[in-house]
Amino acid sequence: MLKCYRIGNAQIIGRREVQSNYFTTAYNDNTGQLLAVLADGSIDHPNGRKAAILAVELCVDEFFQERVRSNTCEAMLEVALKASKHIEDTIYTRRIPKISLTIALLKERDFTFFNVGGNRLYLYNGHNERVLNYDMKSPYSGGTVKLDVKNMIGIYSVGVYSITHPVERIKIVESNKYSAFDKAQTLIETVEEKALDNQLNATALLIEVKK
Repeated sequence: MLKCYRIGNAQIIGRREVQSNYFTTAYNDNTGQLLAVLADGSIDHPNGRKAAILAVELCVDEFFQERVRSNTCEAMLEVALKASKHIEDTIYTRRIPKISLTIALLKERDFTFFNVGGNRLYLYNGHNERVLNYDMKSPYSGGTVKLDVKNMIGIYSVGVYSITHPVERIKIVESNKYSAFDKAQTLIETVEEKALDNQLNATALLIEVKK
């Protein structure tokens, strides 16, 4: 299981009352595909947490029902729209949050991603950081990348990338001293050390291609 990847993750609640970041990874032994999902419920309210959980759980369900596994951005957009409708139908109180949703699907070295909202994806190649999904002209973005051995994918909520400098992230992620798990922990420790009074929920999810 997970023969091709190493995974690390960490998160903090920050100065919020509710942790509205929710994430998961799921591996399909039959197809050799890895799914990673990060959702941010946006508002500091129980509905934010609930919406994030609903979005992630629906993505995982779709993954095992082969909708996301078609490995296209169009399929991921369809799932994201379905998640949005599911949240609207489920949360009836006035504070219905907007969702930032990131879906990443890997099979060996093929990496397909979809993102809507404030989360960001980065690709590390051993000495540099490349943002994959930042597009001012569109509310969502997606694409497919061919990965190399030792590439690292970083999936971050706003509470991570907005207050850490690229040099800080590169130094941590590209270090040979740490495992993927330790790198994620160190990223979040770097966030904590800044001790911002308005610190948002912060989640870091790292995936390393190891062969």
